[in-house]
Amino acid sequence: MFDKKENEIIEEFNQSLPHLSEKMNDQEKLDHYFLMLESQGKNWLKNIQTFNDDKKRIFNNKQEQIFIGSMLGDGCITKNYQNNSACKFTLTQSTMDHKGIDKRSYLEWFGKEFDDFNANISESTRKPSGLVKECGTKEEYYSYTLTTKTLNFWKKLEKQWYVPRTDHHFFKRRKIVPDNIKLTPLTLCVWHMEDGSNNQIDGNVELNTQGFSIEEIDFLINRLKEDLGIQSKPKKSNEQFKIYIGIKSYSDFIEMIKPHVEWDCFKYKVDTSGYDKVAQIGEDHSQAKLKNKDIDKMFKLREKGWMQKDIAKKFKVSKTMVSRTLSGDMHKHSGKKLETTRKPRVTKDQKLEIITLNEQGMFQKEIAGRLNINQSTVSRIIRRSQCQG
Repeated sequence: MFDKKENEIIEEFNQSLPHLSEKMNDQEKLDHYFLMLESQGKNWLKNIQTFNDDKKRIFNNKQEQIFIGSMLGDGCITKNYQNNSACKFTLTQSTMDHKGIDKRSYLEWFGKEFDDFNANISESTRKPSGLVKECGTKEEYYSYTLTTKTLNFWKKLEKQWYVPRTDHHFFKRRKIVPDNIKLTPLTLCVWHMEDGSNNQIDGNVELNTQGFSIEEIDFLINRLKEDLGIQSKPKKSNEQFKIYIGIKSYSDFIEMIKPHVEWDCFKYKVDTSGYDKVAQIGEDHSQAKLKNKDIDKMFKLREKGWMQKDIAKKFKVSKTMVSRTLSGDMHKHSGKKLETTRKPRVTKDQKLEIITLNEQGMFQKEIAGRLNINQSTVSRIIRRSQCQG
């Protein structure tokens, strides 16, 4: 471009910037033209430097833990489909997440941790729609979105956390769980803050993983156990699955992440003031099917000779529950256990007596009572004698 003749440069300037060319003489046009070239050169060098820095960019240890937790939660790597190389990380929180509690302090903390990625927070006002509207919310509410700078670095991570999809008219990709991630208390904390629920009365936690496949959920359940010692299982939610952490690991889960919760807006997610271990036993449990008086009555009915299936029908529970309750395997808090003594084996003389009494017309129940043996034993011996006869 520098070998152009001066008149060609002036002509190009007149065509490109007619609003300026009218106010300048030819020398001013030439000076302005070369200033523009110098400025473009500086910007080009700056872009080259940014590209080289981007290639060397990596997370520090804390950033990696936070990022994994957020990607398992509400975090997202947005992609510009018009410019395939343009990706950035975004995280949105609103005041409607839990009774209007403002989440800006959490995003401000997040932004400081990722300050070297030029993270900034934007604020917008939203009108209730979808599930928010269905819950009865009528007033407008604030929504905050943290956004980082667009970098090639995010494009590499986007390929690890997303796969294309063709089964939806709008969504072109699906978030997945990479098979090389590990969970730490900080990772678990961020995950729970963004996509977990603390059910303190019942003593359990649910992690909303409905967007992941059952195979990915099984992988996360295994990571919870192997990396953190947390017992969990899948819980069906419509046609998808959540991760359920029950009472066995509830206290360990809360105590593990509590030291990392430094945001007042999320204190409710580790609050255990409404949790009472005693209330998780017996009739005080929120999902208890039998009251203490029902258990007492169950034992009395069994002592009167009621069959287990009849007891189950009366209390509208399974026969297995009746059997385990009577044996002391369930409802141990009652301290009750049905003592059963195994009756001695029937002798040959008793078998002959059973057959004789039956031929004389005595009922099986009466024979069992007379010989102090089970009625089922009497019935079995009579059937065998009839078959052999």
